[in-house]
Amino acid sequence: MIVFDDVSLSFGRREIFKNISLELRGGKIIGIVGANGAGKSTFLKLAGKIIRPDEGSVTFPPEKKIAAVAPEMKIYDGLTAQENLFFFAKLRGKTLSAEKIFELGGRVGLDLKNFGNVRAENFSTGMRQRLKFAILLSVDANIWLLDEPTANLDDDGREKFFNEIQAAKSDKIILLATNDTAEENFCDEIISLPL
Repeated sequence: MIVFDDVSLSFGRREIFKNISLELRGGKIIGIVGANGAGKSTFLKLAGKIIRPDEGSVTFPPEKKIAAVAPEMKIYDGLTAQENLFFFAKLRGKTLSAEKIFELGGRVGLDLKNFGNVRAENFSTGMRQRLKFAILLSVDANIWLLDEPTANLDDDGREKFFNEIQAAKSDKIILLATNDTAEENFCDEIISLPL
């Protein structure tokens, strides 16, 4: 469970959140929706303790691990898809076998037989999004922060994404920030900003 306790946050003179208190429980996909600029990405960053509130607190059990797919998430352009997967898993203390890397590629629809040794700088935006999702799957996190996760994906990519998060939700806290109707309809619960 992620707990927001009387959380307030402003950027300069602009108040984003004021005195928010809520509990985000696992076992479901929680959609964070609202107009552009409403604070969806900021809400995810607060939930993951990437940024701190001005007042109040955000807490979750210390053993929980976080992974994210977000527009600002960087992959290394000079590395291949396989090297990116290996590198990001290693950062989390995991060593991925070649078989596991190929399995992850298959789960997200990234053809590593043909593209595994291609540098990420040569990937389309959809292929980059698939790689980001494979990285998320590789690290066994308990909390998934997903910011417009199906952006730039084709129908196959979107279907694979929805299948994976549906299968994973029973033992994870999954927050999905979106303006996309298909993503919103896929969620079990909706938090509409501003709160």
